[in-house]
Amino acid sequence: MKNKNIVFYGIGVILLFFAVFTKFRDAPDAQTEEKKETAVFADAGWDSVKLHNAITGFIISEAYGYDWTEVPGSTPVIHEGLIAGEIDIHTEVWTSLIPEYENDVKRHRIKELGINYDDDRQGFYVPRYLIEGDSARGIPASAPDLKKVADLKKYPHLFEDSESPGKGRIYGAVPGWAVDNIMFKKYKYYKLDDDFIYFRPGSDAALSAALISAYDKGLPIVSYYWEPTWLMGKYDFVLLEDEPYNAVDYAEGKTELAAVPVTVCMSNAFYNNHPDLAAFFARYKTSAALTSQALAYMQDTKADYNETARRFLQEHPELIEQWLDPDKGAKVTKALKGNKHNNKKNRLYAFPLQIHINKDSVDTAIRDFSIKHDGFFGGIRKGLTFFVNAIEFLLSCLPWWFTVICVSYVLFKLRKKMLSSIVYGVLLFFIGAFGLWDMMNQTLAIVIASVIVSLVVGFPLGILIAGNNRAYAVIRPVLDTMQTMPVFVYLIPALLFFGLGKASAVIATTIYATVPMIRMTCHGLRRIDTEVLEAAKAFGSTKLQSLIKVQIPQALPTIMAGINQTIMMTMAMVVTTSMIGARGLGMEVLISVNRVEIGRGLISGTAVVIVAIILDRITQALAKHSEGDIR
Repeated sequence: MKNKNIVFYGIGVILLFFAVFTKFRDAPDAQTEEKKETAVFADAGWDSVKLHNAITGFIISEAYGYDWTEVPGSTPVIHEGLIAGEIDIHTEVWTSLIPEYENDVKRHRIKELGINYDDDRQGFYVPRYLIEGDSARGIPASAPDLKKVADLKKYPHLFEDSESPGKGRIYGAVPGWAVDNIMFKKYKYYKLDDDFIYFRPGSDAALSAALISAYDKGLPIVSYYWEPTWLMGKYDFVLLEDEPYNAVDYAEGKTELAAVPVTVCMSNAFYNNHPDLAAFFARYKTSAALTSQALAYMQDTKADYNETARRFLQEHPELIEQWLDPDKGAKVTKALKGNKHNNKKNRLYAFPLQIHINKDSVDTAIRDFSIKHDGFFGGIRKGLTFFVNAIEFLLSCLPWWFTVICVSYVLFKLRKKMLSSIVYGVLLFFIGAFGLWDMMNQTLAIVIASVIVSLVVGFPLGILIAGNNRAYAVIRPVLDTMQTMPVFVYLIPALLFFGLGKASAVIATTIYATVPMIRMTCHGLRRIDTEVLEAAKAFGSTKLQSLIKVQIPQALPTIMAGINQTIMMTMAMVVTTSMIGARGLGMEVLISVNRVEIGRGLISGTAVVIVAIILDRITQALAKHSEGDIR
């Protein structure tokens, strides 16, 4: 047996040595091949900037011998990275999204090289079928007179806001973008606030999802959006007319928005050290139309950014001539005619099996399902929205001083600590003093609704799997998966089936926060001493009587710990759901992140922490009391 093990280990060592040897043999010689310098591109998250990165990345790689990589982040974060020199090149700076941009250029904190394109459009869009109808889909024209932004006042009933009965909903820009302030002023200037709610979506992905969902279902929607994007290329939306642009009034929302100069910028250090690349990027200029065409191709063919970039350059050799000197252009043209993939992997390291899943068919099937059963999901959405609104209304009816006194009193009765109870009351007072009281109520309404739904779902499931080993074996890996899944994944089904707003926030939060309730209920019931259960049975208790009078009271401390964990996970998730339009403290945190406003972020983040700590102390004290009652 020992000899067999020696032979086995010997073969393993030989194979490993062979693998390492071939890896080093096939690697380029560091002495014969000069190491390429890497240029760091900004990735602001949208398709067009990724495409321009791929186009220019291919050029600097083939013509100038540079490697390139991307650093993702929000617009303000990337801008700060460019100033700090952590990012070298930004190929698509939407100057209107960065309030400090002009000052930073004037103060030479970054280097503006030129304009990528300036023929873009933005403003309030509606689907064309609202104005002209769509005979192919059987959709009649519901707003034939809707031509201008001012005409929206005639149609608030058409764009009904499920969270605010009697009012319409206008989807605004992403909070933190400079254009959001302009669009909100436009909303106020046209007195649309009398009949509409200005709804901030939280992220550009959520805004796109809302537009796509409404269009696929043939529903009315009015929303801020911009060009160039694949969405505007694929779907037929109409930009509502506005007063002609003038530089004085547009910032106040009184006119149409001018085309935004989308510039190419470089960090100062990279500009000074790489004049060859600076000269190329200074010549780099495209258009919104060209960008939209490329993005439409990418969306239709499912090509990646690099493939689309190669096709773009192959179709527009005239641009290569404009951007590059003849010798550099010849290198790029030659590379475009070469093999698609120049780097060959060692067969020993190449994975032998590639599973290709048609993700598009999955997406299509789920979208079709949501459209087919929109009535069902719409009913749930209305019910949850009404539930959250009712809780928020009750919280808003309580005077601030009454809430502070009640919280302090409850904490004192449970914890018997006068000083800490007063401190928590003072901290709660400061939330109101900083002007965040209404936002706190909005957050608490979603938290309370989510916790109640989590308890209604999680408690019975915990009881079910505690008394059934087969059910426990099946559900346990599901719970493990749910608990380790990235939280952003839960936003996708909530957004797809329930749209933006409070209902989807409750659904996403419930899915995430139900797991500890199920686990702790199951754990508490399964750890009860069997002798106690046998004694209850001997005294003639039925299963239901044993559960209610013996098992649940015995497991109550563990169940209370589960409630505590559920509340804490709900508080964490409710901040994340601001990305799909949940208003409250989470939205305030998101705006501060998008605008890189440290003070605002600290205050709103501290308010979230204060609420979480108070809820934690109350539930922990209740758990200790329940444990003491059992003893």
